[in-house]
Amino acid sequence: MEDDNRPTEETATERKTGIRKQALLASFMTAVLLALSTFLLWSNALQNRDTMLLSSARIMSLSIARQVKQIVDNNLHVLETFADNWQDGAPTEERDYLSLATPLQARFPALQAVNWVTPNYIIMYVAPIKGNVPAMGADLKRHPLAGPVLDIALDQRRTQITPTLELLQGGRGFAVYTPVLSRDGQIIGVINGVVRIRTMLTSVIDDEGIIGYSVRVREGDTVLFDLQGEGDDPRLEQTTAVDIAGRQWHVDVTADPALANQAMFSPEMVLFIGAVITIIMTIVVFVLANRQPRSSGRIIHHMRAPDDISDLSLAITRLDGHLKSMTPETADFFDLREEDYGFIRFYNLAPEFQSDGTASRRAQEKMLLALSRGDEEIRREWVVRSAEGVHVVCDLSMRPSVNHDDCVDITLHHNPAANASVNRLRYLATHDPMTGLPNRALFDDRLNQAVAHAKRYEKLLAVLVVDIDNFRAINDRFGSDIGDETLRTVSGRLRATVREKDSCARFSGDMFAVIATDLSEAEGAALVAERIVEAMSQPIQAGGNDEIRLHVSVGVALYPNDARAPSQLLANADAAMYRAQKSAESSYCFFVETMNSVMHARLSMETQLRRAVDEKRFILEFQPRYRTSDRTLTGFEALLRWIDESGKRRLPPDFIAVADRTGLLSPLGRWIIETVCKQIAQWRDDGYIPVPVALNVSSRQFIQADLLKSIVEFTKAHEIDPAMIEIEVSEEIAMRDPERALGQFYRFAEAGIGLTLDHFAAANTSLRYLKRFPVQRIKLSKALFNIALDEQPENSILQPAIRLCKSLNRKVVAVGVETEDQLAVLQSADCDELQGFLLSPPVDAIETTALLSHQNPTDKSPARS
Repeated sequence: MEDDNRPTEETATERKTGIRKQALLASFMTAVLLALSTFLLWSNALQNRDTMLLSSARIMSLSIARQVKQIVDNNLHVLETFADNWQDGAPTEERDYLSLATPLQARFPALQAVNWVTPNYIIMYVAPIKGNVPAMGADLKRHPLAGPVLDIALDQRRTQITPTLELLQGGRGFAVYTPVLSRDGQIIGVINGVVRIRTMLTSVIDDEGIIGYSVRVREGDTVLFDLQGEGDDPRLEQTTAVDIAGRQWHVDVTADPALANQAMFSPEMVLFIGAVITIIMTIVVFVLANRQPRSSGRIIHHMRAPDDISDLSLAITRLDGHLKSMTPETADFFDLREEDYGFIRFYNLAPEFQSDGTASRRAQEKMLLALSRGDEEIRREWVVRSAEGVHVVCDLSMRPSVNHDDCVDITLHHNPAANASVNRLRYLATHDPMTGLPNRALFDDRLNQAVAHAKRYEKLLAVLVVDIDNFRAINDRFGSDIGDETLRTVSGRLRATVREKDSCARFSGDMFAVIATDLSEAEGAALVAERIVEAMSQPIQAGGNDEIRLHVSVGVALYPNDARAPSQLLANADAAMYRAQKSAESSYCFFVETMNSVMHARLSMETQLRRAVDEKRFILEFQPRYRTSDRTLTGFEALLRWIDESGKRRLPPDFIAVADRTGLLSPLGRWIIETVCKQIAQWRDDGYIPVPVALNVSSRQFIQADLLKSIVEFTKAHEIDPAMIEIEVSEEIAMRDPERALGQFYRFAEAGIGLTLDHFAAANTSLRYLKRFPVQRIKLSKALFNIALDEQPENSILQPAIRLCKSLNRKVVAVGVETEDQLAVLQSADCDELQGFLLSPPVDAIETTALLSHQNPTDKSPARS
């Protein structure tokens, strides 16, 4: 019988196996067809959604742009209205000014300061006084940003703003300059408002109105305001340009794809419905074809929702306390996923020690042991650590699970009173009670984080240790109360000096420390040290007529140059501070002596340059430019030379960058223009036919309004044609912002000033802009005609470049011609004009008359008017 039954069982098995294969094939085909249909519908819905989201982002971008312009205009209008209060005359006393300015600043939180500037560019009054004391008495004429903007504001007699910049008060913002006009139209002062952009824009760009959108407001590549929503797809970004007092900002809005999911036929809904239908139909086809229902299941432990929605509920294993499950709110609080549960124990969610001093792990073991011995419930105070690292005190309730014998259910109830006490203790443990600054423990923690951040993003970091010299003498003379108040004043100035993202702390009695992050170069650390020294040097009132004048020593150490470990970095800064105390040259020192030499050399050069500008210890030399065909003189290029204090003749590459950075290039530029205009007038008065003189300008000079103003002023004063002055702008400067450069070019052209594009082919020039730039000459980069000996001239791009420039009706000039080979190549390429040492080196003003005499041999006798 056993043998007879075996074939029957095998046949049944084969039959069952055959039916299953058919069922699998049928269900597979059904799934493929339905999935393909779902994909086609999903693609169509996705395209429709993207179109809708782009339209939504565009509308939102336009709306926010209008709001941004309106809020900026409102702030500017407030300052203009405030300026009308002084039409009858400038404030004569500080309290008169503060009585109106302080309430104004308090009502408009975006205004960080409202200052009174005299017509000669000196800041006289500041409001509020706190945090702005260093600005009092500042000369804005020398400021590289404020000076030019003030020139425009006073010249046009209307409100002007600066480009966006990092504020001393912290954050990014801009300065506003509103001229104050008397009733008869005379300028009696300027209202200077300092506006923090984030504070201003937060009032109009709120989270509730733009839920799901990512919003960014920027000026060029500089981000002024950033509100990160769920939208991060660059395909869904829309940009709107907005004019802000003559400057262009951009509002970028990126829509969140989830915003379109509420539609009936959103891509996600189509995908979900298609998937559900595909799964259901596949299962139905398989069941009908197979006729063999299969049972499968997975037992998932679900937590019962707590009675109080603020409570945290979770379950752990009775044996070792591993997480078993938790409510979604609890998982969000600890930022945990289900796959993490098997690796985390309950005590891992708490700090190492509880508030009563017991170890968290040991306390958990005791509670589980008590439950295993028969306790029905355990209650105690328990501290947990949230995903953000915040310690929260809770009332813990632990009891055996009703549904699972191997688990324990835990409920954590929030205790606000206990939390306030713990937070107060944590604050006292991490801050100095007198000054409110972080103490050494919190500073060390922040330094570790800053070093980790600098290491990850390859940034430069500086640690500065600040010590007040002879602070004990202040306590001995004025008493401990005045000494404590002095320390509080020092801490306030230190907070106001450093940037918002930097950290400062008090270590001990008179020693402080600063972390300066995200520096681009070592000069940034030097500037921070200089600001600290300058802020501390301001006198402090000690009561009555007594003043306290402090002198501080600052030590600077850089990461990663000087050390990579946080503790060693701090030790090096401390060593540098002691060296600064012993130094008679400077109030701050770098840890590396060579860095001190570099910084002190730069400071020394700045000092010498300032004296040289005041004493006019500069000369101009003129290099002639000739026509290639007949060697006719067509013009000069003015070249600046500095005779330093040692009598050495120094060329522009040695000092122009320093002059540009320190704001000295503006007065130096005026001197150059005046000198050139005088020289051209002298040639005319001596009976010679003047030729144009070309002036090289830096990127900062090119965009400043006072350059054009000075040329017009001096050419008019000396009665010479503005065309006698030519402005040379390098290709690299013009192509940084070609639209802005185009506007500047046209301003010079309208004034009749000659224009030259220098160093052509050294950068990437767009042919579209090359055609639009109203320049008369194009100077070639030397690389175009400096052909190597083994290079064939026919392989050079010199001739195509010259033909291109001539097709645009521009004269082509070759600069730096030094050899006969170069001269031959340029002549064969039909270059229009030549300049270089082969033809003539730069000559002084006296020798130019010989060149002009050779140019005009018939005009020998002077003909003064």
